[in-house]
Amino acid sequence: MALRVDDRECIGCGACESACPTGAVSQSTGFPVVYLVDPLLCNDCNRCLAVCPVSGLVAAEGWAVCRGRGCPLSSRRYAGWDCSEGLERCPDCGSVLWRPPGRDWVCSACREGQGAGCPKTRRAARLATGQRTEARTSG
Repeated sequence: MALRVDDRECIGCGACESACPTGAVSQSTGFPVVYLVDPLLCNDCNRCLAVCPVSGLVAAEGWAVCRGRGCPLSSRRYAGWDCSEGLERCPDCGSVLWRPPGRDWVCSACREGQGAGCPKTRRAARLATGQRTEARTSG
């Protein structure tokens, strides 16, 4: 599901950033202080929700839940596999890495057919492509 910061509600206290075990929440460079959530690093632990003193975090629609519905690791087919959850990414394409039982990390995006595909990575790629397309057509 990934989360996003509702900048109308966020008071900029930083509790969410401190609570995030994956570093998915970070402070923007703007003023007033606003926090951002990287959906590829968000592993849906919801620790940030537990410490937010206001309703500053909301669901970012359309993102799959890590290890839940939409994630290949929720199926029996990938029992024993592991995912880097965005903490380690492919140096060539930026996709999350997958580790089959007893083997090294692989990137299924670069090495087609060698593992599961991350729905979060696919969505991020579609959004990035769409943003580039919009930038080209508006200029």
